[in-house]
Amino acid sequence: LDHPYFDEIEAFEPEEELLKHVEPQVPKTLDQTPYVFVDTIHELKNMLDHIENQQELAIDLEHHSYRSYQGFTCLLQISSRTNDYIVDTLALRDELHILNNVFTNPKVTKVFHGADSDVEWLQKDFGLYVVNMFDTYHAAKELNLPAMSLAYLMKQYADIEANKQYQLADWRIR
Repeated sequence: LDHPYFDEIEAFEPEEELLKHVEPQVPKTLDQTPYVFVDTIHELKNMLDHIENQQELAIDLEHHSYRSYQGFTCLLQISSRTNDYIVDTLALRDELHILNNVFTNPKVTKVFHGADSDVEWLQKDFGLYVVNMFDTYHAAKELNLPAMSLAYLMKQYADIEANKQYQLADWRIR
């Protein structure tokens, strides 16, 4: 099958601004960053209004595959520099296609960590594609860092201890 965004991906060239060295920004604390649990179409559209105007977004998925051949995505987490969103993909499964314009916008950098499965799940579960992605796992690998885990990168570059308490949770449970 042909990828529907093959031409966009092949033609993608990062803008000069994205290739300049900039000083890292200190991340805001959780108390300083509002989060919204998005489980209605109204909240989804409000989130879309915010994220479509961002230069970069951090994205992560929580997937469930226990006793399931292909599994399915239960949560979509999207963060801008000012807001965090947790999207209930079970409640909004048929509506998430409205995010495709942001996900395929080459002017918005989508930051993932170890995105191979995430990209596949976005396509399979929601028909969402990604153009202009930065994968921190592959960046760490390219830089020959001593570890490539997200927990290591968070500690090393942001002095944040990752809480892995719910890493293996059953994300279907609401």
